Order: sequence, then structure tokens, then C-alpha cells
Amino acid sequence: MESRKIEMLRSFYSRLDQHLAVDLRALGFFRLALGCLLAVEFALRMTDAHALYSGNGVLPLDALKQLPQMSWPWALSLNALSDSPAWQLACMGLGLGASILLAIGWRSSWVAPALLILLHSIQARNPWTNYGADKLLFLMLLWGSFLPLDRFYRLYPGPRSRRRNDPVLLSSWAAWGLRLQVCVMYLFSVFRKNGDTWFDGSALRDTLEIDQFALPLALWMKTLPTLLLKILTWTTLLVELLAPCLILARNVRARWVGLGCLFVLQFLFWMTLDIGIFPFVSTLALLPHLPGSLWNTPRGRVPLLHLKSEIHKAAGWQRVAGYLLAWMLVWNVVMTWQYPDTLKNRMPSWLGQGISLLRMDQYWGMFSPNPMVHDGWYVFLAEREDGSQFDLLDPDRAILFGKPESVLALFPGDRWKEFMMMLYDYPSQAFLWEKVVHHFQDRHTQRHPLEAPVRQVSVYYMMEETLSEGIAPVERELLWPRSREVD
Repeated sequence: MESRKIEMLRSFYSRLDQHLAVDLRALGFFRLALGCLLAVEFALRMTDAHALYSGNGVLPLDALKQLPQMSWPWALSLNALSDSPAWQLACMGLGLGASILLAIGWRSSWVAPALLILLHSIQARNPWTNYGADKLLFLMLLWGSFLPLDRFYRLYPGPRSRRRNDPVLLSSWAAWGLRLQVCVMYLFSVFRKNGDTWFDGSALRDTLEIDQFALPLALWMKTLPTLLLKILTWTTLLVELLAPCLILARNVRARWVGLGCLFVLQFLFWMTLDIGIFPFVSTLALLPHLPGSLWNTPRGRVPLLHLKSEIHKAAGWQRVAGYLLAWMLVWNVVMTWQYPDTLKNRMPSWLGQGISLLRMDQYWGMFSPNPMVHDGWYVFLAEREDGSQFDLLDPDRAILFGKPESVLALFPGDRWKEFMMMLYDYPSQAFLWEKVVHHFQDRHTQRHPLEAPVRQVSVYYMMEETLSEGIAPVERELLWPRSREVD
């Protein structure tokens, strides 16, 4: 009886191996894309090193330590060792260099863990500039750190790391985690989209009404017939529910159908919504799912496409990956009824900080349970010495409190948009608006040195609510210098 149970367990693992094993050629392509995306990420962050990450910007270290919403432990951030802009640039420069080394495949087993430290450091330095894509990017790098990323498509001319007849399919706890991560993201995101608007089909219309996200194509889509928008809403749910299952299928055609649906979904997100690097990271997460048939060209066919399984003999770091995989699956199930902060507050502080550090406090809930209906734009009302007024964010707008042609154009970038949205959500930190104002005031002075100096600035938020029957009248709210009352 005992031997039969063992045999059944081995058979079960063997089936999972065939579904969840990763093709090392796809893994090499994934490493190349991951390194390139990380290089772009660090380069873009460098453009805001002074304003968003240094002591001369909007969030000095003293203010960082007092933030009421701390996503990840700041104390373990290299960027938090100094407030100097030069130090921030140096850390980001190291990240950029390490990303290039990862892309070319130079000592990936060492470079990937080093990149984890550098990526955490910049994300933890100003947590209010992060969003879901940053967590997913970290997790892709985390799972990749346990895997042989440089077996294929290595651009670095070093010694060969594999022989021609070596297996190209690898099954390990880390490989399972890498492939299951994006599936977990989609599936549990669907489970949390349980609001009325997703069931009645109006969720897409509400999403397109969010001016802080809407791109020109989204503005055009709002003119589509209501029935078509409802069909697109339900189609989105269906794709996010079924496609993750298809990309785990052994059948190559089924896998390509799932990948194609998700590729198209992310492309449409990129075309319609300004949600930062999320479409690119989500597309990156699909690359380990590419089937082996893609690489089996007549000139590049691998003769022995057998599988190497490390599940039964997992030890050391692979065992750690197994524990992380089990935690990820259980945690996401529990998060169907809980929120991460609620559960972490009941844990010992060391455990809560540990799972936050590894980004295992996952909660995939974009546009759930319903898309947000409270939207708006900021007005930085500046008054010159001569009494004239203008908006620091949009100096050319004739009607100061009127809706701008593009709300997105008011923000220097998606990191600024996220920071200002978080600052709005936490009125207890309203004193930080002063530093934000100083940044935009200095920017305006540099661009218009001959204008009369600004005497004072007030920050307003123009609240616009989306109702089932249309858009509610705009409400004006003063954010600074008079702080809002805290509930």
C-alpha cells in the first residue's frame, strides 16, 4: 500500500513536470528581455533621481521614515543610506550596468541576486512611486534568480555552459513558480473583480472615464455602442480567466491560443491606458511559457528534447524556492477574503517585513472589485507678484479651474502620477505638497526666467465622479496650504 501511494505521488509529480517545466531556450530569451526591461527601468528612474529619490526632492529620508503606508522595508535599501542625489544616481547606475550584464548573460547566477538588491533598494526608497508592475517585475527576477538563465542566447563570449545533448526542459520549484506567477496574477485578479460593474458590463466604460489613465484611443472607445463595450468587458474577464489555464496546457495549439489572447490583451492595455510599465512586465512574464516548437527550426533543432526534473531532489536554494511557491499559492487564496495589511498586522513584525521584502504579500486587484469612479486633476494655482494667476502644471490653460485637454499631460511621468495620487489618499502627509510645489515652481522658473516671480501657490484637486447616468459636477478641494481634516 505504501509503495502504491509513492507511485501515485510520483505519477502526479510527473504530470505536473510536463505541464510546468520551462524550456531553457525560452528562459534564455526571457533573461535577455528581463535585462533589457530592467535597464530601461533604471534609466527612467535616473531621470527623476533628484526630484523623487533624493533629500533635495519631494521625499527626504526623514519623511520616508514617517510614511503611514510602507510597502517594503526601507531600512534594507541601499538608496536609503544617503540622501545625496549623487548617491541615488550611483545606485541606479549600478542597477543599469547590472541589467546589461544580465541581458548579455554574464554570470547570471550572481548578477540576478545582485539586481534583486538594487531593484529593492530603488523601489523602497520612495514606495509611493510604485505600483503592481514593480512587484511583478521583482517577482520575475526573484524566480529567475533560482534558475539557469544563461544556458541559451548568451551574448557574452565565455565558456560554453551546456552540451548539445543536454536537456532543454527543466522542472524545478523555481521553474514552477516562474510559470505559475503570471497565472496567479490573472486568475486572482478575476476572482476579485466581483463588483456590479463587471457583471452588468459597465466596467470598461468606467475605466475609460479615468482621465489619469485614458490615452487617445480610450477617448475614441468611449464613443462605441454600449452593447459593444459590455461585450468587451465580459471578454476581458473571460480571457483573464481561461487564458492562464491554456498557457499551462501540454497541447501546443492550446498554449499558443492562451498566449495570443494575453499578448493581445496587454497590447490593448498599452494602447488605451497609461499604466506605466505594466503591459511590458506582463508581456515579459509570458515569455517562459513559449513552447519548444517555437525554437525547433530546421537549422536549430535540438535532437534530445528530454526533461530534467529537480523536484524530488530539491535541496538548498531550490528548497527555498519550493517554500516560496507554497506560500505564494496559499497567500493568494487567503487574499480572496483578506487584505495584505490586515493579515500582516496580525503577524510578528519580522515575518510581515520578511514577506514584504520578498514581495510575497501579493494582492492582484487592479480595477477591482470595480474600476474607480472618483477621478480628477490637480491645479497648482500660482499668484505672481503683479497679482496675475496661472496653473504651474499647465501655464497656458486659459480657464484656470477648467478641465485640461489632457489630464495625463499634467504629470511629468507615471511615477509622479502615482506619488501624487498616494499623497492625495493620505491627507496626514499634506505637508509634502510644499516640496512638490517647490519642484514645479523651480521647473517653471527655469523655463520662464523673465516672468515675474511667484508669490504663493495653492494646490487644488478637481474631483470628477463617474455615475451610471454620466459625469457628476466637478467639486473643488483645497489640498494645501490648508490641510484636509483626517477622519
